[in-house]
Amino acid sequence: MKNKIKAFWLFTKITAKNDPLYIPIIFLNALVPAASTMINVFVPMIFIDQITNPKPARDFIKIIILLVIGKIILQSMEKLLNRLEFIRRQGINNYLSFELAKKAMDLTYQDIENPHTLDLKEKANAAINMGAIHEMLFCLKEIITCISTILATAIVIINFSPLLVGISILISLLIIGINIKESSYTQKFDLEIVGVNRRFSYYFSLMAGPRYQKEIRAYDLGGLIKAKTRTYLDMMTERFQKRFSYEANIEAIKIFLESILRLTSYTYVSMRTLTDSWGAQIGFGEFSAIISANEKFMKSFQDIFSETAGFAISLANLIPLYEFIMLDSDEENSLREAGDFENLEFKHVSFAYPGSDRLILDDISFKINKGDKISIVGINNAGKTTIVKLIARFFDIDKGEILYNSENIKNIDKKSLYKKISAVLQDFSIMPFTIRDNIIGTNESDEEKIDKILREIKLDEKISSLEDGLDTYMNKDIYENATDLSLGQKQKLAIARCLYQNPDLIILDEPTASLDPLAESAIYEQFNQMTEGKTAIFISHRMSSSRFTDKILVLDDGKIKAFDSHQNLMKTDNIYSRLYKSQAKYYQ
Repeated sequence: MKNKIKAFWLFTKITAKNDPLYIPIIFLNALVPAASTMINVFVPMIFIDQITNPKPARDFIKIIILLVIGKIILQSMEKLLNRLEFIRRQGINNYLSFELAKKAMDLTYQDIENPHTLDLKEKANAAINMGAIHEMLFCLKEIITCISTILATAIVIINFSPLLVGISILISLLIIGINIKESSYTQKFDLEIVGVNRRFSYYFSLMAGPRYQKEIRAYDLGGLIKAKTRTYLDMMTERFQKRFSYEANIEAIKIFLESILRLTSYTYVSMRTLTDSWGAQIGFGEFSAIISANEKFMKSFQDIFSETAGFAISLANLIPLYEFIMLDSDEENSLREAGDFENLEFKHVSFAYPGSDRLILDDISFKINKGDKISIVGINNAGKTTIVKLIARFFDIDKGEILYNSENIKNIDKKSLYKKISAVLQDFSIMPFTIRDNIIGTNESDEEKIDKILREIKLDEKISSLEDGLDTYMNKDIYENATDLSLGQKQKLAIARCLYQNPDLIILDEPTASLDPLAESAIYEQFNQMTEGKTAIFISHRMSSSRFTDKILVLDDGKIKAFDSHQNLMKTDNIYSRLYKSQAKYYQ
């Protein structure tokens, strides 16, 4: 409950910050329908009384004119307010989506890879797409309308018969109890269906998306994907059928109770109209007003609880968004700036990924000095890429220390660290920007420097052949005149991006894994020449990078098996020498 109150307050502040007029418009839009309802209650009475007990025509016409003017004003206000609310609604939705994306960028990388965070983000995004915040504010508006209507109609009915109010409240409470039970069922259903819908959407995207179409056709995977999609579709269909059946039964019970209430109220008011045996006799005009007021009272009394339940459900649906926004951001205060690179040392480092007991790195220690070129080799899943993630502080270690210039890397500001250390990652990404922006990032553009790097990596001819050259966009799904480089060209572009940063320590983390051994060896040798005078780490499960590095760090099952030069390692029988000999034929 405490979190719900905090969530409500947070989203109210977010809404007010983005659009200060949105909440006042909602409140005003809540009061106008209540005023319009009361006019509707008394209009029939005025006409019936004029027929049964005529007033002077002039007085009657004045009343009618005032009612018409009032009704026109209220209806015009309601339409205007509804339009203003609708216009602002999409703006709030876009703002929340932007805040969600911005928050995701501000999280630690460790949080981003955490399954709980990913699930929380999925639910938060679903809450925005379902319009949970608008549903919450809409329910709040309806609650205000209901309260206003209840107070106004209650005055009319109590003056007639407090007993009628009591009967209406009693039966309405029974209906409210049923509504609460239905709302609880709906809330539970909505939370449970998210996981099924997420899996269905994923497999459906495989069927419709372009990414896997070659594999689907080449390996005849269409039937398997269809079966998976059908499984989750059937699960959703079955669950929705159960929900609709449940809701239909609940609705039948509510209709029965409402019928009893109406029968009772109509009978009692009719008897008061026809005779004074049940109390002071009333006229036909009063009959109309009381029946209408009682209907509005009964409906508003029930609606206030159903809208409150809807408000609570909407707020509950917003809890994942609230929890996601409240996650700790990757903010660092009062940390030291990273100085020019001198050395990097792992001291008895052990690490397991969050949520896993398996040690990826187990008590490893090594040191790299300025100007060193080392190669980290090992079979797949040996822990090579994990070392890069730890150097970049994507994760914090469980045991041991990582020292940058003999200082714990946790005490160094990440942004300043990234200016000194740059990596071409194994699963690198090319952003949907221009080629130039992909290379320079947020740095100033230096044409001479860009041209030099492109010539060194032999990408200059390809870019020169493009109509817009460096200003060519990289995503055809977004830009009509964009280009789509080959995988090898994208790898070179990622290397160009790394080199342009001019860092002290450069890491090449298997970005060439999809290339053949000879092509990979050529790129490593070329990269080695371009990083002359700098400190560099080459990571691969192949041995192509090991021949020209100063030392080789051999990893196996998270442990360091050797850390020596190529020449020394080849003198004995060890994992490295065996791997190198088995792959040597590819580099002849």
